[in-house]
Amino acid sequence: MDAQFPSHHQLLSQGPRLKLPPPDERRQRRELWGATLEEVASALNVEPATMAAWEAGRYTADAADTYAYLRLLNAFRDQLPTGHEPDWAALRKPPTSPASAAAVPAQGAAERTAAKPARRGASWTQDEKDYVRTAFLDGTAVPELADSLGRSERSVRWVLYHLRLIPFPADDVPDPCAKPEKPKVYTVEEKRKIHPNAYAPWSTEEEQLLAERCTHGASLAELSREFGRNQGGIASRLKKINAVGPAAEEAREYGGDDSGAAL
Repeated sequence: MDAQFPSHHQLLSQGPRLKLPPPDERRQRRELWGATLEEVASALNVEPATMAAWEAGRYTADAADTYAYLRLLNAFRDQLPTGHEPDWAALRKPPTSPASAAAVPAQGAAERTAAKPARRGASWTQDEKDYVRTAFLDGTAVPELADSLGRSERSVRWVLYHLRLIPFPADDVPDPCAKPEKPKVYTVEEKRKIHPNAYAPWSTEEEQLLAERCTHGASLAELSREFGRNQGGIASRLKKINAVGPAAEEAREYGGDDSGAAL
């Protein structure tokens, strides 16, 4: 035997020279067997994103993982039904977006009608979700997915999260809404700048004069100006003294009660 070649004992002692098939063939074997990336990832105990990187040739596994992956790929190939010849050209086609897929004729049917363009805020279809899953695992970035589907990047990230392909997008959660400000509490002095007699007690003479002015047809607005009190206080006092007149009718519709009688 030529000295430059090792003996069979030496060759076997060196262990297997692990070499995976090209990325296109890795995917072809898996798809021909009918397995999804998630199923292969689960079988090899890795994350789907890692499995997608192995299949696409973007990441090299260690020797043990490479050996397990190679054995699985070879099993896919060797255990196919005898005489089965796949359509290799069809298997090499990249995933198409839902919009472009409308131009592909359906098997045994007429050509599909053009899909309606996706819009921001519209409900996600199952075709779009399937496309996002396949394209993302093939290495398509979120901005590219958003552009191809007419969606916002935030919307794409939430879909990827619900597909369990990325962690929870905490950065996309809005800050808690601020509590509404409480109405400003005015002091007696501030109210008396507008209504000089606000919160002042009513005298008997004022109540008699208020009843007379109401009987003579004065309105709530006129009585508010004359007595230096707001209309709520006037309305409450008119109801309390059982006044009669147009202002008293306004008071019943105004909604005032005895709690504002001092105003």
